Amino acid sequence: MINKIIAALLAALSLLMAPPAEAWEPDPADVAYVSRTIWGECRGCPEEEQWAQGCCIVNRVDDPRWPGTIAEVVLQPNQFQGFRPDNPVEPFYDMAREILIAWHNGDTGVPKDMCFCSGDGKHQTFRTTYIITSETRFYP
Repeated sequence: MINKIIAALLAALSLLMAPPAEAWEPDPADVAYVSRTIWGECRGCPEEEQWAQGCCIVNRVDDPRWPGTIAEVVLQPNQFQGFRPDNPVEPFYDMAREILIAWHNGDTGVPKDMCFCSGDGKHQTFRTTYIITSETRFYP
């Protein structure tokens, strides 16, 4: 009986002493795609809209109407007009990384049905449908 208790205590202790699991890190190429898209689409917009721009990309990755990777979504013809491979990665690298981590963890804080966007460089609007109707919801 005591041997079973000691074994259980040792097993519990080994779990407590195990090194912590490493935090998930997004692929740097995916971070760069999101960052360059934010820079090209809405660098002059409020931070909330810049965040939503990145979320629009990951929402499309999760939506069966679009390809299943960050690169394929961003590079799809006639979609993100502001993206250029030579756009700077900074100053949006950290934001893009945080968006991808939040997406990986299941909550970006942006509605998952928000997949369309348009803007003028000062403000972006985000919506759930391609065509604007009376039922179209805009974010933020």
